[in-house]
Amino acid sequence: MTKAYKYIIIVVFSFLIQVFSQPVYACVEDLKWGMDLVNVENHLGVSLIPIREKTNENLFEVKEFQISGLPVEALRVRIEKKDGLKQLAYEIDNENMTEVLAGLRYRFGSPVGTNVDIEGGSPQQQWIWHTGEDVIVAVKSDKKPFLLSYRPSLLDPSFL
Repeated sequence: MTKAYKYIIIVVFSFLIQVFSQPVYACVEDLKWGMDLVNVENHLGVSLIPIREKTNENLFEVKEFQISGLPVEALRVRIEKKDGLKQLAYEIDNENMTEVLAGLRYRFGSPVGTNVDIEGGSPQQQWIWHTGEDVIVAVKSDKKPFLLSYRPSLLDPSFL
């Protein structure tokens, strides 16, 4: 098969994936990326409170939440009016960090990358997973709660 035919097949296949793709499910609680605020609230069974910031009015949160029996200090979501659910973040007490990291490692394997940063004298560790559909970032800092953030992946790893 000539090179031109291979490129045509790749382009047609890519186009078909875009046209016939199903909605992508967020890793957490079977949420779907793109869900509107009402559907996210109904699915989680909570009312999300808007976080008023000058730069962004698409942030919502609920405090003292439980997920799978694990206490969550704060659950924050970014929901765009046009695009729906775009990001989800949990603040969890540092004492539960090990269990969360172990669960992520069990479900998705070793993290893609880890690093330690020193910002203002406070060490910070970061773990990153790319599931193919989601990017998960876990951040541990001595002065703040353990943070777990999910967002939809912009990159299809099969094209790398």
